Amino acid sequence: MLRRLIPLTLMLAGANAVLADDMKMPTNSGDLKWGPAPALPKGAEITVLSGDPSKDGLYVVRLKMPDGYKIPAHNHPTTEYATVISGNFHLGMGDKLDEKNAVELTAGGYGEAPEKMNHYA
Repeated sequence: MLRRLIPLTLMLAGANAVLADDMKMPTNSGDLKWGPAPALPKGAEITVLSGDPSKDGLYVVRLKMPDGYKIPAHNHPTTEYATVISGNFHLGMGDKLDEKNAVELTAGGYGEAPEKMNHYA
């Protein structure tokens, strides 16, 4: 039994080393690099935490938006997941920005926009 356990342990340790090579190092919010969000109306700032939003595949970004900021109806090829870190964020589904039908998410709130679903904020 012990002879089987040692190779399995080494195999798992090797797998963890491979996974660790692909992981980003932990980052504190003060170390994030912010800049204009080119795909959004003027005023928003973006920082990329993981992946590349200009390419196919998964990515994680954070956005900063000034009070009263609006994002017109649009969609994405993949599901979008949004978590509000601070402030309030309105999220609605449809082809036209409609504040009355948007849901106001507060700090800690979460929303999803399914792939190819028109949504606005």
